[in-house]
Amino acid sequence: MIRHLFIINPKAGIRNPVEVATQKIREAFILNTDRENETYDIVLSQKKGDATLLARKACLENPGFTCIYACGGDGTLHEVVNGVVGAENVAVCPVPVGSGNDFIRCFDDIPKERFLNVSACIRGKEILCDVLRCGDFYSLNNISAGLDAATGKRQNKVKNLPLISGGAAYKVALAYSFLTSMKNTIRFEIDGEPLLIGEGNVTLAVLGNGKYYGGGFKATPLAELQDGLMDFCTVPTLSRMEFLKYVGDYKNGTHLETMPKVYYKKCKKIKMISEKPIVLQADGEIFERLDPEIEVVPGALRLILPAED
Repeated sequence: MIRHLFIINPKAGIRNPVEVATQKIREAFILNTDRENETYDIVLSQKKGDATLLARKACLENPGFTCIYACGGDGTLHEVVNGVVGAENVAVCPVPVGSGNDFIRCFDDIPKERFLNVSACIRGKEILCDVLRCGDFYSLNNISAGLDAATGKRQNKVKNLPLISGGAAYKVALAYSFLTSMKNTIRFEIDGEPLLIGEGNVTLAVLGNGKYYGGGFKATPLAELQDGLMDFCTVPTLSRMEFLKYVGDYKNGTHLETMPKVYYKKCKKIKMISEKPIVLQADGEIFERLDPEIEVVPGALRLILPAED
C-alpha cells in the first residue's frame, strides 16, 4: 500500500495555500483513477519543526511506501528532509507554494508549474539525491556563512518588530549586515587540507548541493545533486563598492569568471574554524555552530520529480 502524505505550511508564500493545495490534491486523485487503491492524507504544520515531526512519524507508521509532498517553501522542504533522510520507505516531492523556492531552480528542464501540478507529482519519477550533513541536521540545497547568514539571523529579529513586514525586515537586515558583516574571520579545511582565503577573512562562503539560494542567486553554478560532491564557493573580504560592482554577476552565476580572487572547488568535506560560533544558513534556516564540519552524504534522499503532462 502506497500512502501519499501532503504536509502543508499554512503560512507559505501564496495566498490561501491550504485551500488551494487541498483542492488540487483532491482533484488529482479523482482524475488519476489508477490511484484508487492508494491513500492520501493532508496535514498542516502549525509551528517551526512540525514538518520534521510529521515526516518522521510517517516513516514509522506506514510499513509500506510513503510519498511525502512538502507544500511550502525551502524551509518546509528542509524540515521534511530532516525527518526522513536515509529512510528507504519514503520519498519526498517539493510542491513550491512558498516565497523563495530556490531548490527547484536546480531543474532547468522542469518548469515550476509542473511542480505545482499535483497530478504530475503523484505520477512522478524517483531519483536518489545527495544531501549535506552538519552535525545533527541536514541540508538539501546549501549551507552558507558570512554576509547572507548574518542577514538571515537579523531578519528573524527584525520581523518581530511592530509595523515591519517580511520584505521590509529582509531589507533592514541586509542594510545592517552590509555595514557590519562584510568581514568574517573563518579558516577552512577542505577534505582534510588547510585553506586560508583572504588572509582568513571572507565576505561569504557557500557550500552548494544545489545551484541557487537567497531568492535566485546562482552561487554554485556547477553544482549537481547526484555527483557525490558539494561545491564550495567563497569570496575573500571585498570593499562595499567592490561587492556592489559584482553582486549582479554573483546573482546570475558568472562570478567565477569576473569576481576577483573568488575560490571554487568540488569536495566531500569542509570544516569551518573560528574563535566563536559561526552563524550558518541552511535552506533558509539559521543555526549557530562552533567549528562546524559539513560533509556530503551521497544518495541519502529519495526525491520525486513530477512527470511530464
